[in-house]
Amino acid sequence: MPSATGAGTPDTRAGPCQARRVGRLTYVGHATTLIELDGVALLTDPLLRDRLGHVRRIAAAAIDLPRLDAILISHAHRDHLDVPSLSRLPRDIPVLASAAAAEVLRRGGREVTELAPGERTRIGSVEIAATEASHDGRRVPVGRERDAIGFLVSGTVRLYFAGDTDLFLGMGSLSEGLDVALLPVWGWGPRLGAGHLDPERAARAAELLRPRVAVPIHWGTYATPRAWWRSDPALPARAFEHFAAVHAPGVAVSILDPGRSMALAPATAER
Repeated sequence: MPSATGAGTPDTRAGPCQARRVGRLTYVGHATTLIELDGVALLTDPLLRDRLGHVRRIAAAAIDLPRLDAILISHAHRDHLDVPSLSRLPRDIPVLASAAAAEVLRRGGREVTELAPGERTRIGSVEIAATEASHDGRRVPVGRERDAIGFLVSGTVRLYFAGDTDLFLGMGSLSEGLDVALLPVWGWGPRLGAGHLDPERAARAAELLRPRVAVPIHWGTYATPRAWWRSDPALPARAFEHFAAVHAPGVAVSILDPGRSMALAPATAER
């Protein structure tokens, strides 16, 4: 049940070459999104399998991926850095990742560019900057905590991909010229641990970020048997839309079911 409130463009199935030309965002599912902007195709936190341990995919999404220009990995948790999913993608695609994720990838022989918050690089015509994230990004739940990161993708349109995070002090500093914010609103189980946004806290994030459009991610794709929302997978996304209307009334919300897309266009093109 896609919903687009004030986004200006109806949701469509992911298209082939035209999407790459005009700019398009596709919600593949969980934290996996396809960003096609200014001739550059980026895939975030690829999780492409039907199951991850006891967590099973509950939403089918048939996506024909274009030739990717880079893969962005926010942290080393297995639902964001899934090595079997990466093995489905060509090994020559550049990977930009947090320090902990880069260590995992290098052990597997993959070349990776490591980014810390504040560092940036270019992929074709777009600039990609790593941002702070309030989330423990280590691979396993032992040892010292490791940083996770988010990503700012800047071209004709400016997008923020939060990865996994809670609210953090500097979040509002990312708001300048922000067109689209991809905000996690739940997860795959019956509850959330520390370092996550639930629907109301994600709405508070939208209040700080002030994007033109907020797109909820990290919901409705994978679930454990005990997930309370399993019979209504869009419930967390709709809850976010409700809270955003309260806390961030100037921000449009676009709910994309897994496999659905929205066009990306600069603010001037929508007037």
